Amino acid sequence: MRILLTGGSGFLGGALANHLCELGHQVSLVIRPTSNLRRLNKSATNFFNIGCCTTDAEVDAFIARVNPEVLIHTACAYGRQDEVPSQIFDANLRFGLITLQALLRSGQPATFINTGTVLMSDVSLYALSKHQFAQWGRTLAQQSAGKVQFVNVLLQHMYGPGDDASKFTTHVLQTCHRNALSLDLTAGEQRRDFVYIDDVVAAYRVLAEQREQLEAVCNIEVGSGVAPSVREFVETVHRLTQSRTQLNFGRIPYRLNEAMHCQANIGSMKKLGWRPRFDLSTGLKKTIELEFHK
Repeated sequence: MRILLTGGSGFLGGALANHLCELGHQVSLVIRPTSNLRRLNKSATNFFNIGCCTTDAEVDAFIARVNPEVLIHTACAYGRQDEVPSQIFDANLRFGLITLQALLRSGQPATFINTGTVLMSDVSLYALSKHQFAQWGRTLAQQSAGKVQFVNVLLQHMYGPGDDASKFTTHVLQTCHRNALSLDLTAGEQRRDFVYIDDVVAAYRVLAEQREQLEAVCNIEVGSGVAPSVREFVETVHRLTQSRTQLNFGRIPYRLNEAMHCQANIGSMKKLGWRPRFDLSTGLKKTIELEFHK
């Protein structure tokens, strides 16, 4: 299968690139000149077709040359790196449109698998831009007369070894592992569907392989299917790392429009033959082993 990935230098994109390459697919990556490819397996780097693009025209030309059967869009900006609103817009909406337009101009029917969000649009500019792009994607796919299938993945709270330090899950793991004096937290009553990276990668693979079983435009929920509280997550990390860090629950107020319950309905994924293999404890144990005991 000819698969093109955006965000191949990121946590999810890198894991997908490595996995799909190992399975023998023709994997192409659209990256920026400044992208750090440290997450890609060194032994497989020569097998990737990499397009280092600086302009819209270069992105368009690369996608036309690759002519992918499936485009998996994982590139995004969360707003955690002090990005201004226009940078979040460019990364989460404009760049996605450039790639989708290129796919619409390609010579054959193709599937666009988008990484969406379960957060409501009023939670953050990241969530707003992701919802807006999903709306654009659905509309353009519906107008394409069947040329492009648009699959919007509503991805829950992903975690695993090698994730960005700016992520909540990684911050908690690193803080507890190094036995920091204390960790300030909210009350932790929010319920989150924490899903391990290997399960997420497997879900995307199944969606690509089983795309003919999906509707032309659809939302697919991906998560573990269970939603422990944030407090349970933190306390599990604390126990598994045998940490001496003092956990200060309630020290930080909830953010404006905080989502209090996020949980995937994974019925559609189960019908395609996918099920999560890692519960929270198992996933955290593997993360700790690979992250801190290499």
